Order: sequence, then C-alpha cells, then structure tokens
Amino acid sequence: MVVVVASVAVVALTRPDGRTAAGTGTATVRRGTVTATVSAAGTVVALESRTLGFAAAGTLTEVTVRAGDTVPAGAVLARIDATAAQSAVDTARAAVDSAEEDLDDAEAQSSGATPGRSASAGTGRSQSTDAVYSAQLRLNNAKLALKQAQARLAGTVITAPVAGRVLSVDGAVGSQARSGVVVLAGTADVAVQAQFTEAEVASLATGQTATITLPDRDSDADGAGLTGTVTRIDPAGTVSNRLVRYAAVIAFDAAPGSLLYGQSANVVVTTEAVDGVLFVPTTAVVNGAVTVMVGGRAERRAVEVGLRGDVSTEVRSGVNEGDEVLVSGG
Repeated sequence: MVVVVASVAVVALTRPDGRTAAGTGTATVRRGTVTATVSAAGTVVALESRTLGFAAAGTLTEVTVRAGDTVPAGAVLARIDATAAQSAVDTARAAVDSAEEDLDDAEAQSSGATPGRSASAGTGRSQSTDAVYSAQLRLNNAKLALKQAQARLAGTVITAPVAGRVLSVDGAVGSQARSGVVVLAGTADVAVQAQFTEAEVASLATGQTATITLPDRDSDADGAGLTGTVTRIDPAGTVSNRLVRYAAVIAFDAAPGSLLYGQSANVVVTTEAVDGVLFVPTTAVVNGAVTVMVGGRAERRAVEVGLRGDVSTEVRSGVNEGDEVLVSGG
C-alpha cells in the first residue's frame, strides 16, 4: 500500500466567497502502486474436524493426548483393551497355517496319483483335484478371516490420520469407549472467519490475498506478518442491529502451530491494486478535479481518476509526475 506523506508547506487559498482556506498542505504527484482494501475482525476457526473412534466397543486402556495438544500424522492417540482382538488374530493365523498344510498335502497326493485308463483311475484323479480345490478354498477363507481379525486388532488403536491439533477428548482410562473419542483438526484446516458489511463484500472475491494480524501477539512473534487467501464467501448474510454482514473465510498461507481456535484476528483483504500509475492523496481530489500549484499560484484542473485506494487515488490524466497538488487539511 502506498502512503502519501504531505509536505509541510502550508498555503492560504482564497475561496470564491472571499474567505481564506487555511491549513491546506501540498503533496507531490508520484508514480507507484495504488491499493484498495477492506478490513474486518474475525476469529480463528477449524475449517474441518475429524471425529475419531474405535472399530469396536471396549475399555479404554490408554489416552495419550488432551485437548490443545499438537500431534504429527500417525501418532497414537488412544487404545482400548486388545486382548480379545489379539486372541482372534492368533486363532485366525493358526487356521491359515493349518489350511496351508492341508493344501500342500492335497497337492502332493494329486501329483502322486498314477495315471491309468481304468474308470477307477479317472475317479481317483477327479477326487484328488476336488481335494486340492477344497483345500485352496479353505485357505482362501482362512486368509480372509485373518485379514478381518487383523483389521479389528488395528481398530483397537486410534492414530492421527493427519498432523493437527486435538480439539477434544471424550473418555478416560477404564471407561467404555464411545463412538467418537478424539476430535482432531488438521494443521492445514485452520483459517480466519471474518464478517464484512454489504458494501465491503461487494468487492470481495475468492483468491484475493490478505494480511492477518493476531492482536495478542507482539510484532516479533510468529503472528506478525501472516498472510492468507480468501477461500469462501457466504452467499447469505446475517442481520444484527439492522446491519447485514456476510461471513468470509480467509485461509492461512502458512498457519503458525501455536494458533488457538476461537482467538480474535484482524484481516485486511486486498481487493484491487494497480502498479506503475500516477497517484495523489485521495483528499486532493474534489469533484473530479485537483488544485495544482504553478509558480506559486493555485490552478484548478479536471482529472480522470482510476482506482480509488485507501489513502491514494490513481490519476490517469490532468497532472504530471512531480506536480504539487493541494491537500485539504479538513
């Protein structure tokens, strides 16, 4: 954002009514960037949370986290008693071993059968083939049962599917596990939700960049200089004290790990910017014209304005770079 600093020169103008406009300063017409922004207050929110639970009911034997903890992907969050599940895996694995042995025996008998032309020989070969087929089917079923048992065993442990922060924990060691034990918000799922007025939201669009300030951090903390992007604008507004406001979500480009959900934040969204243009302080433009100082005299000039920024306005014609224009002090 370009900030125009008015010079310290003070001049006296004669108004049409003969009165003098005292306290008017001058500013130099410059070339640079003009930026328009809108700002709003908001709060840090989790865009998406994951409710994690166990695959089966059981007694909690371990809870390794509490609300507010930051965890990496794959971290163990909680366990339930796995005695029965482990026993089922052991039994299923033994069944697989037994089925493999039966298949080996059936294949050995089939390959050892003596070819012959008699009807009994044909019947023998058929029986051997059937035995191999049955043994293979039993092995397939045993392997499936083992896979299912292993899945149930894995379901006795809750691990973090993504890196994130624990929002809540429901349950304590010794209690029966509920359907949802841990609620986790991913690190990449954090954003600021801010409320904008009707006039402000008209200039908002997804993809616009923003700066985010966390008031409870000093300038040297990781909350300073944060940037984000507008990712969502609610189509329906909410009314409060007869004022309609629209919620917008600004996602962090790189969220700091120490963020607290629900904490306040201020956002400044850049809605439009133009580079390499002539600009003057916005207060210098009155009714489509500026007053230029030429040889110590004030000369009124009509100008074509472009983008009206926060503190400066683009001027497309009517002045030249280096001109001194009058800026009203009020």
